[in-house]
Amino acid sequence: MNKSKLVLAMLGGVCLAGAGSAQAVNWQTGDWTLGLGGNINAFYTLTSCDAGDLNSGGATMAGLACGGSPDDDTHNVSNGLLPASLNFSATTNQNGYDLGAHINVYYGIASQGNGGSDALAFSTVDARQVYLTFGNEGMGTVTMGRNFGLFGLDAILNDISLVGVGPTFTSDNPGHTTLGGLGYGYVYVDRLTQINWTSPDMGGLSATIGIFNPMNGNANGSTAQGQGSPGFHAKASYKFDGNLNGLVSATVISQEVDLAGGASSDIKGFDLFGKVSFGDLGLIGYYYDGEGMSTLALGGLVLPGFDAATGDAEETSGYYLQGSYDIGNTKLGIHWSESEQEKITLVENTRITLGVYHHLTPALTLMAEYSDMESETPVGTDETNNINVGAILFF
Repeated sequence: MNKSKLVLAMLGGVCLAGAGSAQAVNWQTGDWTLGLGGNINAFYTLTSCDAGDLNSGGATMAGLACGGSPDDDTHNVSNGLLPASLNFSATTNQNGYDLGAHINVYYGIASQGNGGSDALAFSTVDARQVYLTFGNEGMGTVTMGRNFGLFGLDAILNDISLVGVGPTFTSDNPGHTTLGGLGYGYVYVDRLTQINWTSPDMGGLSATIGIFNPMNGNANGSTAQGQGSPGFHAKASYKFDGNLNGLVSATVISQEVDLAGGASSDIKGFDLFGKVSFGDLGLIGYYYDGEGMSTLALGGLVLPGFDAATGDAEETSGYYLQGSYDIGNTKLGIHWSESEQEKITLVENTRITLGVYHHLTPALTLMAEYSDMESETPVGTDETNNINVGAILFF
């Protein structure tokens, strides 16, 4: 099994034609190849919070991680940035076209309750990806259905905490995922119902363009309606191999929204991504700039993406720098990132993560991470740090 391809199939199927080839188990039935794979992970995390002057427990990204205990320590055993998953694919070739069906379902392991893991509570199930693909080497590939978007996709796929934890998300009631770098260096790529076309590979160069079901936005607690026109996104990337291996990409996103009183605004942005590897050393850089979104989510979540009174769109930008070094079966990583909102809610979020990731077997990775996060506002600062240890098993 190629574990890196499996992660891409789980989180970035829009980039792949025939992602079923990355599944751990494939079997033939008639003209169809069926694939099955997934992962299970679990982490113990100790989160320490200091709300400082804010005592917010949720007003900033660091405060959000503190949940209901803004000046205390919280302990949890839960998923990491990746929930557990079960991924099914069915692929075939008919009349010269490669066809694929993909259903990826994600599972939380922590029980969900009111402000904590209550007795007899249930965990969560989330069908994040349900999509079809068709195409061939001449025409490229069409993707239709519910899948991850393009804006911020390379950022999350290459975060060292993708298989780990990174910053926590409401640590006293952890849900089925942590924040990772969401709100700290990149905006969540989100799960969008979409129709895309990806060009054939042209010597390492490829492009994707498509529409997605428009999203509503958060306008200071009211709703910015987004159904007046479709959303648009596009991406160009170039992959190169040799003594120096790497990938560079650029993405754009745009969508109109209608605000109260007849005003209109936009969710829009662009990002730039680059990574290179030389021997055991890997380096990554990422930058984004957006409007109508918070540091966390397209359209705004927790912190609004629009001002309901003026119709102004939030302005946000961020970046991350990351380095890693392989020593045998062990990867050492360091990640530094920053995001800021500049117009409606003035906040600057910073994160540093140090991680050790040991491949005990090709399928099982053991790891430990330390993350330190800070959110600065005009009235004070939230600070949070966490230590986590755990494992992820791909199958």
